[in-house]
Amino acid sequence: MNQVAGMESAKWRRKPIFLAMALFAAYAVIFGIYAWYTAPVTVLAEFAGTAADPETYMTPEQIAKTESLRGWRRWFAFVIPAWEWLVFWVLIAGGFAARWRDALERLRLPRVLRYALYVLLVWTAASLTALPFHFANQYINVYHGLAAPAYFGWLLDYATSFVLDYVIVLLLAGTAQWLMSRYRRWKLKLWLIIVPLGVFYVFIYPVWIAPLYDTVKPLSDERVERAIRDLAARANVTVDQVYEKEMSSVTNVANAHVTGIGSTFRIVIWDTALRSWSDEELLYTLAHEMGHYVKQHVLLQTVYELLGALALIGIGGWMYERFVARWGPRWGIRKPSDMAGLPMLLLLFLFLMFATQPADMAFSRYQEREADRYAMELTGSAQARITQAHKFVSAALQDPNPPLLYYWWFSTHPSYTERIIYSMRFEEERGRK
Repeated sequence: MNQVAGMESAKWRRKPIFLAMALFAAYAVIFGIYAWYTAPVTVLAEFAGTAADPETYMTPEQIAKTESLRGWRRWFAFVIPAWEWLVFWVLIAGGFAARWRDALERLRLPRVLRYALYVLLVWTAASLTALPFHFANQYINVYHGLAAPAYFGWLLDYATSFVLDYVIVLLLAGTAQWLMSRYRRWKLKLWLIIVPLGVFYVFIYPVWIAPLYDTVKPLSDERVERAIRDLAARANVTVDQVYEKEMSSVTNVANAHVTGIGSTFRIVIWDTALRSWSDEELLYTLAHEMGHYVKQHVLLQTVYELLGALALIGIGGWMYERFVARWGPRWGIRKPSDMAGLPMLLLLFLFLMFATQPADMAFSRYQEREADRYAMELTGSAQARITQAHKFVSAALQDPNPPLLYYWWFSTHPSYTERIIYSMRFEEERGRK
């Protein structure tokens, strides 16, 4: 009888796993079709032959590479999150979550250490199983000439991200489940803890986190720094220091960005941008970044994310409590604060973050449009925006006009076709004046 019961139990556990794997496979195939058979590198007929037409600024080889690369980019973007959901579900439905908890309990370690080891097991399982996808994505970039074949450095960055993410998950999940065991209104209390932590993270990121990945130093070109300070004075922006990021050893793509808040606010220019952009293009891009500062986008983004966290905690916490109440005994989860519930907690929150991503991207694109407009008005021209966009799209093999679904979910900026067209219209308006 016990043998028959064991066989029935194993069959009962395998069924939801096989179903989830089948759904993942179907999902991967559907998005594979979507990734390779939507939106070729082209432009609307009315803009053919203009500065917005990729054929006027990209070589046939660059267009062919972009056509080849774009499918992989889209597929990995949609499939990697789904793979992470699948892994967490397998940990739950396969009984691993409960068995790992039981094994750690038998060791009779202090509760804090036991929880830290459990989080390490869960996060290692998720990270290691996703590693082949991330490595393949990096290989595709190397194959298309976007990244140097520095795989050791890439693995080191992956390991760094693993450690940082582990610490964040340990702190947030541990705090959440500790609050669950003590307070009815744990969701609000968790959010009140996250608010100062989130602001603190944004504050320290430029000083403590970013240097773990790339070398950042004060800008070495005094002529460029003087021009930036002159531009900042026109924008009434206080710039204590401009920084240069060493990126030429890993990529030929050029970029610049702002980061930090308050006294850690800084403008960071990639060394690839200093080498490949003209003075006008560089100053336009920095005017764009200053636009983020003037419009207080970093602060607004932080507030937006914290309010979004409140909604996610409220919805995700409610869903998690309902799941544990109804299905917890089936999967060996004793109560919401049980560490065996961690994979379900992560699955729900990662899924909700993915589901709400279009709203995040829409807000980001709105800020980028504002910054573009500000830069054009500050510099008095949009021509540098057009030529810089041409260089960026060509070097990064960026799809200038991504399909709608990918655009909604992953485009932090308006498409480059949109940005070029907007710049052309700005120039037309300026010419009429």
